[in-house]
Amino acid sequence: MVLSDLGEGEWRLCMKQKTMKPLNEQRHIVAYLDGLHPDGHLRRAKVNAFREVQSQGQEELGALLPPPTGMIPVLDRAFKGEL
Repeated sequence: MVLSDLGEGEWRLCMKQKTMKPLNEQRHIVAYLDGLHPDGHLRRAKVNAFREVQSQGQEELGALLPPPTGMIPVLDRAFKGEL
């Protein structure tokens, strides 16, 4: 059984038969997907390393840019709730 959303708060319950791929094909698909990211921990480590490099780059860029002038500092302080 499948519950289908018809929109505007209306739902319909219907009987629907789902077809599945043969088991050997399912295993092939799972093996392929597992091969894309063989180690989730390795992927997380790469993401964390990227975030660290990105953070360092933002700090260095902030040190190179001149301080803002005009209305921008006033707006910045206002959005931070410092006014």
